Amino acid sequence: MQAAIPFTYPGIAEDVARLRELLGLGLRAAAWSPPPAPAILNLACGRADETGVLLAAAAPLARELFYLGIDLRPPEIAEAKARWLPTAPPGWQLEFRAGDASRTDRMQQLPPFNLVFIRHQNYWHDPDTWLVLFRNALGSLKEGGLLVITSYFDREHELAMACLGQCGARKLADLHHPHARPLPDAPKKAVDRRLAVFGPT
Repeated sequence: MQAAIPFTYPGIAEDVARLRELLGLGLRAAAWSPPPAPAILNLACGRADETGVLLAAAAPLARELFYLGIDLRPPEIAEAKARWLPTAPPGWQLEFRAGDASRTDRMQQLPPFNLVFIRHQNYWHDPDTWLVLFRNALGSLKEGGLLVITSYFDREHELAMACLGQCGARKLADLHHPHARPLPDAPKKAVDRRLAVFGPT
């Protein structure tokens, strides 16, 4: 599935291509088998640049699927809609909502999900909120479903993994991205520097 409009910033297409490879490695390490009609949740998705990657990984042969991206910022959600909704084939329900990704437990009529994805989690910004978000994410998984997170920083990644462990999640894979693009605004910060895969208890 190709984006209907180009990505906003230079370098994103290359970042997304690298994420595709990294996510593939993580899902294979977790022995992922794409279901025939997957449900995918992308939390705190922003512009949802990674939508095509998630759909290719989780639904390579699916004729039907449900994909939901949630983020607090309406302009980013509007951009995600413009980029991805026009390209959805028949039978694929793509939805993007402006809302609080930590409050999915209060959202009615959400199905259980096969895959929940959180890109560049920022756990140390607000640990209490991320604890709620992680618990809700794990609680929304179908049997055999997976939660995947990526991180900008090693230390923050480790804190998030510890929190998920306290929530009862089973760590199935933890990968360090050797070709992550460094970012100049903070030391040791890089795009999708780490990726981890978890399953529910």
